[in-house]
Amino acid sequence: MSAVDLQPMQQTNNAQDLVANGNDDNDAAMTTTTTTHDEYATTYTELSALQAAGIAASDLKKLTDGGYHTANSLLMTPMKELEAVKGLSEAKILKMRDAAREVVPGWQAGSSKFSIASEIVRQREGQIVRVSTGSTAFDAMLGGGIETKALTEIHGESNQGKTQLCYTIAAASMLPPAEGEPSWKAGKVIWVDTEGSAVLTRIGEIAEERWQLDKQSVLENVMYARPYTTQQLDELALQMGAICTQEQVRTIVVDSIINLFRTEFSGRGELAERQQRLKTFLMRLKKIAEEHNVAVVYTNQVSAKPDAMSFGPAFNAVGGHVLFHASTFRIQMKRGRAGMKVAALETSPCLPPSTAEVQVTSGGIFDA
Repeated sequence: MSAVDLQPMQQTNNAQDLVANGNDDNDAAMTTTTTTHDEYATTYTELSALQAAGIAASDLKKLTDGGYHTANSLLMTPMKELEAVKGLSEAKILKMRDAAREVVPGWQAGSSKFSIASEIVRQREGQIVRVSTGSTAFDAMLGGGIETKALTEIHGESNQGKTQLCYTIAAASMLPPAEGEPSWKAGKVIWVDTEGSAVLTRIGEIAEERWQLDKQSVLENVMYARPYTTQQLDELALQMGAICTQEQVRTIVVDSIINLFRTEFSGRGELAERQQRLKTFLMRLKKIAEEHNVAVVYTNQVSAKPDAMSFGPAFNAVGGHVLFHASTFRIQMKRGRAGMKVAALETSPCLPPSTAEVQVTSGGIFDA
């Protein structure tokens, strides 16, 4: 897995590094991978570990060709989906799953073993990374920032700073770790642009103006895709899993999560199919987040409430119960006073509802 070398304002010819210069000791430290750094960095078990249990390399190759890249993924995927992998019989898949149960530790995603709660908490606290939103008040509201291993939804009306927040989070994902923090805290960004509206130069501009990182180097560490159909979106989800085993990815951004589903599936007659497809895609994102310790952030659209009272909310986030229950954190961006924006934490498994006032500037999201 490729690590991200992070130093300010230096040009690089290597797309794997944000910065080219630095002493040899620093270079060595920053090339440590997230599967070998220490126990906290190890968030999944490599597929190759199954060879020791007698699984043929040729069968493992069929798994990777089918979009499964870790031993954990065998335990996180229903049998009927694994049986669709070309060239693998039910007996072989069962043998692989038995082998995976033996090699995947109880605290890793997908394990079917019981573990002591104190051990799970210790591992989680050591692994979780919180990516800054750019605002200290916003970060404090979220307990330190956007969490890895979680799905964070950002919804709101148009022009309320949703995408600008995502640009800022993307830039902050590449910030050099502070003294004493692990090198794997920083990472690359995957950006999925379903609306075709991304201005990727903003990520580099924010990183340069705000944190003095070289903007060209920053952009070389952003992997971008523009899907036009939900089928392409599903294919990208499979690619994300492969990328996360090869690269040190910190954040995945999907802007927006619902756009293609609303476009392809219209009317009540197709609503059930739309919601099922959306649920499947969200589950894939959740697996990637947990398996690879990645922060998944997506924007969501809103629709007007024709019957809304003057004192109630005039808009609802779209996506229904499927999206509501899938999101670990739900944040609404809305208008504030004097051109400011208000970030409202609506849903969290561990934090109370709260608000933070912010402003959108050329350097991204700032405190108001």
